Amino acid sequence: MTQLRVAVFSDVHGNLHGLRAVLADIDSNGPFDAIIAAGDHCLNGPDPDECLDLVMQASTHVLYGNTDRDIVESGRNDPDLGTKKSDSIAWTRSRLGAERISQLDSLLFEHQIAAPDDSILQVVHANPHDVDRHIFPDRPDEELLELVGDSPATVLAFGHLHIPFVRHLETITLANIASAGLPRDGDRRATWGEFNWHADAGWTLHTHRVEYDVQATVKRIFASGMPHPERRAQDLLSASYD
Repeated sequence: MTQLRVAVFSDVHGNLHGLRAVLADIDSNGPFDAIIAAGDHCLNGPDPDECLDLVMQASTHVLYGNTDRDIVESGRNDPDLGTKKSDSIAWTRSRLGAERISQLDSLLFEHQIAAPDDSILQVVHANPHDVDRHIFPDRPDEELLELVGDSPATVLAFGHLHIPFVRHLETITLANIASAGLPRDGDRRATWGEFNWHADAGWTLHTHRVEYDVQATVKRIFASGMPHPERRAQDLLSASYD
């Protein structure tokens, strides 16, 4: 094998228009040897059921994130559970139904792909140890090494923090490829990551930004009956954590 191609997306958060745009862009840039969905597929968006169905259909490997765990557990182990999130979990569970919740409960924590030179692309939701702690782009090396220093990866792909970035840290490259459905870096476009291995160059990566109809998702938020629609629409339109 002289080439290996992997597409990774994360943090759809029930945004069907964003997900469809990402999958169409992946298809137009393909084919890929693997398509990996890195968690947080359903919560806080108007179409959690359709999004999960499409994620499961389109991906070769599907991981779970913190909100997927929270849906399965009704939020009982969420360290930051509040009224708004509790309401959203209950509504999302009602939309998903028992079979889809069981699907979420069976998802993987991580997936690793080894290239012919034994270098590894590792995909997780938040970090190699858990689905809660963020890998921030501006933290000192020693803090980041506490989360990723024992990873076997040459390249670590992840989401959770909805701010795409690439950072090189000692022998590992960190690549945040989120978010496909709820960006937070001021850019409303959906995001996914392309990871290519070549025999003569090793791993290279490219972050894709995809235009989609954000206003259509806003309309779905208000039409869906989901709780706290004003807040969810504001988060989508501001594309920030403010």
